[in-house]
Amino acid sequence: MIAHSGIGSRIKGVLNELAAPAAKKNIKITLLGDLELLKKNLSPKVLKQYEILEYKAGIYSLSEWKGIPEMQNFDLLDIPHFNAPLRYMDRCIVTIHDIIPFRMKQFHSSLLKQIYLRLVFSKIRRSSAAVLTVSDFTAKDVHEVFEFSYDQMRTVYNGLDKNVFYPRSNSEKRSFLKKYDLEAGYLLSVGIGKEHKNLGFILRSFKALWTEKKLKQNWVIAGAGGKLPEYLAQEAKGWEHKIKVLPYLSEEELSVLYSAAGVLVYPSLYEGFGFPPVEAQACGCPVYSSDASVLPEILGSSAFYFNPTNSAEFETDLLGLLSSPKKLSSKVKSGLLNSKRFDWKKSANQIVDEYLRIAKAKGIKR
Repeated sequence: MIAHSGIGSRIKGVLNELAAPAAKKNIKITLLGDLELLKKNLSPKVLKQYEILEYKAGIYSLSEWKGIPEMQNFDLLDIPHFNAPLRYMDRCIVTIHDIIPFRMKQFHSSLLKQIYLRLVFSKIRRSSAAVLTVSDFTAKDVHEVFEFSYDQMRTVYNGLDKNVFYPRSNSEKRSFLKKYDLEAGYLLSVGIGKEHKNLGFILRSFKALWTEKKLKQNWVIAGAGGKLPEYLAQEAKGWEHKIKVLPYLSEEELSVLYSAAGVLVYPSLYEGFGFPPVEAQACGCPVYSSDASVLPEILGSSAFYFNPTNSAEFETDLLGLLSSPKKLSSKVKSGLLNSKRFDWKKSANQIVDEYLRIAKAKGIKR
């Protein structure tokens, strides 16, 4: 899953930093995965720090449930998602990012997926060595829905690559704006095109404000693969000139995208962590965020908030922010400070500490 959004970002971020603290504690790490995918997503410098065991089981497949015999030779298996090998669950440290199919059933109604999750989560709860969550909110969700004990869970936040996400220079922004035919100060939304991201809420409000000529700025969407999500296509007809959907961007370009935006508008109904608001803050972009799910935990007082089901409140407050540049920029400094809380080196050190804690509890000699 290293090539996926969200989960893939965590896998890459952790692996970029994990080898050093592990080596200091005399922990030997072997990566199990598709070698070609690893080469595409990790630098040669990072890859050479690990041994690699080729493993190509399909994601959510029966062969992934089964695992491979070599897994019995490892003291611990760090599984970065809940799709863990059931036969070796007693040595698995399983990371749970969210439980969207259960909290957002109106958008994820597959009964088969829910049965699958029930089976897997039951096994994880009863048999895994430990569980990592990406936020306290996710831990609370897992406790409430699947009755996991808080004692078996540890929160290890995601991080950011500070060498990528930082305020970009004026020359970088000018080049980017010219390349994608954008005007600085656009309203930005970033996230995959799934319905729980709530982009329809934004579109309906923006259409009303554009119609009333109360809003001049265009809306830029990134992360949806260069195409307006299917569920928005009909509603967006006639407003294509105000909406710009960008193609896939590298992390370098994504950083410039945030830096040139007027504000990140983030209406999500549910997140386990939420990378875009923190990435935007690291690039000096103020954030106007939904107050739902994990977002207040991750952003604290460093963002402006709205109820993602109340259009009138959203529109009034947005216009107030856009009419007061001083107020809008008042969150830039606190946003930069907030983004510094999330660091992959810190995450990697916490994961190594968890390896040591479990090894001690299981009597594993190193």
